[in-house]
Amino acid sequence: MPDFEAAVDLCCTCEAAFEFFVQPANLLKILPSETVLRFVDVPERLELGSRLEFEISGMGPIQRVLHEIVEFNKPFGFTERQLKGPLKSFVHTHLIESNGSDMITVIDRIEFEPPGGLAGFLITENRIMEALKYGFEHRHRELKRILEQAL
Repeated sequence: MPDFEAAVDLCCTCEAAFEFFVQPANLLKILPSETVLRFVDVPERLELGSRLEFEISGMGPIQRVLHEIVEFNKPFGFTERQLKGPLKSFVHTHLIESNGSDMITVIDRIEFEPPGGLAGFLITENRIMEALKYGFEHRHRELKRILEQAL
C-alpha cells in the first residue's frame, strides 16, 4: 500500500494544535481554494468513533466519502479511516509531537490504495501522491499562519 508523509514545525502547544484539528469546521480554513468540500454530516468535535460524511471533488466527479475516527490520543493525534469513498483504502494519521514548551511538529501520515477498475485509470497512485503533496504544502502553510498568529 502506498504511503505519504508530510510534516511542519509550528510554534504552538500540542493542546492548541489538537484543539484546532478536532473541530472539523477548521479543515475548511486550511484547504486549497480549488478543493470543493461540503460536509454532509460531521460532529462539532471529533472523538473516538466519530464519523465524518462529506462530499469532495478533485479527481473527477464529486464523491461522497465516509470516514471514522479509529484512534484518539489527546493531545497527540488521532487516526481516521475511510469506510466509504473513491479509494480502495485510505487511513490518515494526524500526529502532534512536542519539541519543547511551545514548539511542535505536526505529521500527517497517509496510507492509501488507489481504486481499481476504470476509476483506477484516472485516479492513479502518482496522481494521488501529487495531489497529497500539493494539498499538504498548502495546508501546512495555512496551519502555520493560523496557529502561530494565535500566540
